[in-house]
Amino acid sequence: MAASISVARVVRSFALTGILSIGGGRAAFFYDALVTRRRWMRADEFLADFTLAQMLPGATFANLAITLGHRLAGLGGAFGGLVAVIVPGGVILIGLAAIYLARGLTPDVATLMRGMSAAVVGLVAITTVRMARPALVSVRAMTLAVVTFVAVGPLHLNTPLVIVVMTAIGLWLHRPVAGDAPVEEPA
Repeated sequence: MAASISVARVVRSFALTGILSIGGGRAAFFYDALVTRRRWMRADEFLADFTLAQMLPGATFANLAITLGHRLAGLGGAFGGLVAVIVPGGVILIGLAAIYLARGLTPDVATLMRGMSAAVVGLVAITTVRMARPALVSVRAMTLAVVTFVAVGPLHLNTPLVIVVMTAIGLWLHRPVAGDAPVEEPA
């Protein structure tokens, strides 16, 4: 399990993520900051929190800040991490919205947005590759990933329905079976 980190350290790290990260790339920034650089948690712990954040309603980055913050520093880390991620982005968004409303979607702004979009795709792609290694460790896991991809991608099935169905199937396939329970040592 992740080591206990002070709330102040979590807030500083998450505020930096809130300032530097863009769009769907936030998971990449969190992964880099917490797993790769600081080594505050393992890849499988990050993946578990990311999965939970994806499954819950609401903004994934906010859910992720709460789950990661809680894992690292308890309730204070959850609350402080959420505020640290939302406030910088909110301030930047208000400033950009004011500029956009004043100038509109000029060719320069449209070019900037295309460039930023490409950067976000790159960040999401590398994060996906990094998280795939600890997640796709069995044929069952790989099959679930492929079926989900095909259902939502080429088949264009209803995404929330696919998530619910695949979650139920994943839970069933990975359920504990008799004899798999860990045996506790006598005290």
